Amino acid sequence: MSRFSVIIDRDTFRFSALHWVKYNPTVIDQDHAGGLSVRRENITIVEPIHEHTFRVRLEITGGLNEFGCVVDFVLVEQMMVKILRQYEHKILIPANDPDLILREKDPQVKIGVLHREWEFPIKDVKLLPVKNASTESIAGMILAEFVAVMQKNNILPQPFSDDQFILTLEEDIGMYARVAYRAAK
Repeated sequence: MSRFSVIIDRDTFRFSALHWVKYNPTVIDQDHAGGLSVRRENITIVEPIHEHTFRVRLEITGGLNEFGCVVDFVLVEQMMVKILRQYEHKILIPANDPDLILREKDPQVKIGVLHREWEFPIKDVKLLPVKNASTESIAGMILAEFVAVMQKNNILPQPFSDDQFILTLEEDIGMYARVAYRAAK
């Protein structure tokens, strides 16, 4: 049986959101032999909060259904737009960050991470079930939610296998995270 892929890369697959990422900074030096040497600093940094207009590209692979299609393009677009709408104009907070301090006092929330602290309206915050609000983590969450909706509504391509869904999330021109769906075991 042949496998086909559809790729959906629409202007409607965008959302603007704020985030920050924690990381260990690196320093690139010239070594004694004239080559490059990379050294990781032994500190954790929280980068400044900043905004991206994220863009999603979705690839779905499978056999053809009785109508000669892998999936209904229109249905997939409508589902993804509804999922992405949850992130639109939100501040993405990694709720599983062990350094996160969250104090809610309606209608505000105070957020602290290491040496940084912010206060936002609660309605503008989206808590994410991740340790870091990296583009990779955000991509994985979006794809997992999309596949869960497909499974719940029994509209998966047939035969179903884990490798049928690939989501690419662009955070800036030429900067992408790509994730392939894997079911939790």
